[in-house]
Amino acid sequence: MKIKKIKLKGTVYILPNLFTATNLALGIKAITLVLESDQHYKQAAECLILAMIFDVFDGLIARVTKTTSRFGIEFDSLADLVSFGVAPAIMVYRYALSSGNIGKFGFLICVVYAGCAALRLARFNSRIEDETKSFSGIPTPAAAGVIASYFMLVGNGIFPQSIFAAQWILPFVAVALGVLMVSTIRFPAPAKQNLWRKHPFRYLALAAGIIVLIIVCPGITLFVIFTGYTIYGLVNYARTFFKPEPEPESESDIEHEQEQEQEFEIENPNTTFQNNESNKSE
Repeated sequence: MKIKKIKLKGTVYILPNLFTATNLALGIKAITLVLESDQHYKQAAECLILAMIFDVFDGLIARVTKTTSRFGIEFDSLADLVSFGVAPAIMVYRYALSSGNIGKFGFLICVVYAGCAALRLARFNSRIEDETKSFSGIPTPAAAGVIASYFMLVGNGIFPQSIFAAQWILPFVAVALGVLMVSTIRFPAPAKQNLWRKHPFRYLALAAGIIVLIIVCPGITLFVIFTGYTIYGLVNYARTFFKPEPEPESESDIEHEQEQEQEFEIENPNTTFQNNESNKSE
C-alpha cells in the first residue's frame, strides 16, 4: 500500500503552533492566578517560566521541521504579548501598584510596561532580518524573566516582602525594563549564533550545569541568569558607547605613506608595469 504524503503547504502547521498556544494558555493562567489570590504569585511566576520554555521550543520545532510561516510568527508575537507583556504587568500592578503611595501612577506604570512589550514585538516582526545575531532592545521573555524570578524569590522567602521594595523598587524596575525593550541597545542572541557547533561538548556541559542549578535552586538561578543577561547588555553598550573613536590621520602621516608608495614603485618598476598591464586588460 502506497503511503501518501501529507501536504502542509497553505495550512496552519499544527505542532509549532500547539507549543505557541500552550505559551498563551500559561500566560492567561498566570493572570488568573494573581487575580484569584495574593498567595499565588509564585505559581504565576512559574507559569511564565514554563511559557518561556514553550516559546523557545515552538521556534526550534518550526525550524527543525521546516514549518515556519508568517502565521506562526504573528501568532507567536500575540502569545508573547500576553505571557511576557500583559501578565507581568498585571502581576506588578496587583502586588505593588493597586494600593499604596503610588496611587493613580500605578496604572500608568502597568501600561508603560505592557505597551513597550507590544512595541518591541511589533518592531521585531517588522525588522526580523536585523535580529539575526543580536536583539535590538531586551527581548520580552528576558524582561518578564526578571520579574518572574523576583516573585519566585519572594515566594521562597529569599527576598523579604518589603513595602519599600514592593511599592518603589519593583515599579522602577518594571519601567526600566519597558524602556530597555524599546531601546536600541543590542542584547546577545546566543541561540541564533550557533555557538554550540563550535564547541559542542563545552556548551553541552554548561547547559547541563545550568539545568541542574535550576532544579536545585530555581529562583536564585533564574534571577541570576535574567538579571545577568540584562546587566551584560547594558555594560556592553556602555563599553562601546564610551569607546574612544580612532584619531584621524594627520597630513604628515598621509604624506609619509605616499612617499613610501613612491619609493616602492621606484624600487619595483616591473611590478608596477605588470599591474598597469592587468588594469588595461580588465
